[in-house]
Amino acid sequence: MADYFSQTVIRPDIPRAAMTALERKILGEIFEEEAVGDDVYFCASHGPGDLVFLDIAEARALLAEDEAIESSLADLARDVLARVDADADELELDLSVISFESIFQDIVKRSSLDYVEVEAAWTCSKMRPDGFGGAATLITADDIQSVSTAGWLEEAVARLSGDSGPG
Repeated sequence: MADYFSQTVIRPDIPRAAMTALERKILGEIFEEEAVGDDVYFCASHGPGDLVFLDIAEARALLAEDEAIESSLADLARDVLARVDADADELELDLSVISFESIFQDIVKRSSLDYVEVEAAWTCSKMRPDGFGGAATLITADDIQSVSTAGWLEEAVARLSGDSGPG
C-alpha cells in the first residue's frame, strides 16, 4: 500500500497576537508548530489535518475569549455547537467546510500581514504517477489564489498544441 503525503509550510511566521484563541488552538492541531519569538511557524510533515476534536467546554471558553472578533472558524464552531447533542462532551470540527486557508485569510484581514504563503510538496512512498507534485497558494485579505504543478503542466502542454487550455 502506498502512503501519500502533503508536506506543507506556511510563511511568514504568524504573530500570536494576530490569531484568536480558537484559531491558535485549531491551527496548532492541524499543523505542527514552532515558537519563533512572538510568532508561530506552522508546517505539516505529512499534511494538514482537516478534522479536529475539542472538548466542548474548552471550545466555549476559547470562543468567549475573542467573542467580538470576526472569524469564519468561530462561526463554524458556533454552528456546530448549536447542533451538538446535549450530552456530548466533544466537538467535532470538519475544517474542510471552511479550509485552513480561510482561517489564514481571516488572520491577514485583521493583522499587519499583507499575505500568507502556503507551499506544499505532494509525495508518495511508492513511485506512483499520481503521487507527486506540489502547489502554492497566496492568501491575501481579498483573495486566495492557488496553482498546482499538475495544473501548470496541463496549461503548458495545451499551449504547445495550440489549445488555449482551461478557461
